[in-house]
Amino acid sequence: METIILRPENELLKKYVEYFLFLKKSDHNLINYTTFPNSNLCLAIYKQNKVTYVNDGKNNICSIAVGENRFSSRIYGFHTSPFKVNLQGELDQVCIIFRAAALGAFTGEGLDGIGTSDRAVEDFLRFKDGFLLEQVFDEHHPVLRARLLEKALVGKFNDRIPYRLREALEHIRLASYSGQDTIIELLCKKLGISDTTLYRLFKTHLGQNPQQFLKTVRFRRALPVLLGKEAPLTQIGLDHNYYDQAHFIKDFRAFAGLAPKKLQGKVSLAQDHLAWIFEESKHE
Repeated sequence: METIILRPENELLKKYVEYFLFLKKSDHNLINYTTFPNSNLCLAIYKQNKVTYVNDGKNNICSIAVGENRFSSRIYGFHTSPFKVNLQGELDQVCIIFRAAALGAFTGEGLDGIGTSDRAVEDFLRFKDGFLLEQVFDEHHPVLRARLLEKALVGKFNDRIPYRLREALEHIRLASYSGQDTIIELLCKKLGISDTTLYRLFKTHLGQNPQQFLKTVRFRRALPVLLGKEAPLTQIGLDHNYYDQAHFIKDFRAFAGLAPKKLQGKVSLAQDHLAWIFEESKHE
């Protein structure tokens, strides 16, 4: 399976869209891959695939097969456990990876019901051009596909992300960049809001409560360091503000399904922002 990542060229979109991801598979081999929780949202658009998604607390599994529907689209995110994908057959998939809370800048809506729709483009983004998906998939070059998507997104931009939420995310970003934890009580004081208001802002626009979001941010900050084997495990845990090794191991098992040491030997695709456990079975 071929994976291509492209970042947006439009300066406005760079603040809201992390990257475009294009997946292409032309054989019938069975592929199983696992990704891990992140703070972003993925809008996945499929052409002629049947997609079944189960996220019931115990299972977080997406199964993709050849289907009759011309287009379908789903939004994935808010994961608290590994996201497993079983892919059988051909695939032509386009993904838009939105930064935390950024989807609301194009929909003007909260996230209620957003994870259950298999027509996310039509139900939430509602692009002005009703033939956009046809145009995107008629283009074979990823760069041209990305430019079409950028033009459509700029046309939908409304920037209705609440000011206090924007402030909170910027504070968390700066703290994470400097290797510091964000304390919810101090964050509320800095923003001049109650913890109840902060909780409501996060649940409505991020799909997670503040504590879960912060745990996800810390996990994603530690993950590339772990996979790069840049330091001993004990040091990685301390550098990312885990209280001790037991805390470090417990969190990674919850997010990745494996202890840190085992995860290092399992990840087979680490491309830019992607970190996947990847397995392929040849079609007989």
